[in-house]
Amino acid sequence: MPRRRWHLGRWFIVLMVATLGWVGWTAYAYRSALSQAKALGWRVEHTDPVERIRKNWKSAFDKETWLDGVTRLNIPTSEQFEQHLDIVHRLDPRELEISNASALRDLSAIIPLKRLKHVIVVGATGLTNVDGLKNLPTLKEVNLNGCKGLTNVDGLKNLPVLEVVWLFGCTGLTNVDGLKNLPALHTVNLYRCTGLTEESIMALKVALPNTKINGP
Repeated sequence: MPRRRWHLGRWFIVLMVATLGWVGWTAYAYRSALSQAKALGWRVEHTDPVERIRKNWKSAFDKETWLDGVTRLNIPTSEQFEQHLDIVHRLDPRELEISNASALRDLSAIIPLKRLKHVIVVGATGLTNVDGLKNLPTLKEVNLNGCKGLTNVDGLKNLPVLEVVWLFGCTGLTNVDGLKNLPALHTVNLYRCTGLTEESIMALKVALPNTKINGP
């Protein structure tokens, strides 16, 4: 019996050391990414896991301590976004905004951000599709205002909790069929989407009778 207890105690110590090592590395990666983002002039809103642990050390073993993290990340340009993807991925924000996305050609870099709830990409004139958003199950709001090269939104068709879609000024948009079967959708902005026909707008309204559709 004493020998068995010694073995159990040894494995407990190994587990504790491994857990603390993981916690330490996670904290370091998070805080270094946070410092780098601020040095670049990005706006970051966040909850600090280290501060939470200081108040209650047991919270280090609660995964929510590490999942909360960055609530909102604003990046001034798409060039900065693409040049510093490692920082974006380490911060893993719940809301991502790229203020001037004129150079952005696709959204594939967003694919690893599985906790995203809000995406704001403004003025990405070279963006033609939103396929980079199709595997983000927590996404609730998408703002693609001024993305004039966008031709369809098929990448949004399987997002179960998507509630709001902003497509103001997406003049190249020719169909919005990707929005027709979204169960949680309640607001769609299609103002100045001049490429859409009255028939396509009416078909969307018929498919989503309880959704507020503004425009064009």
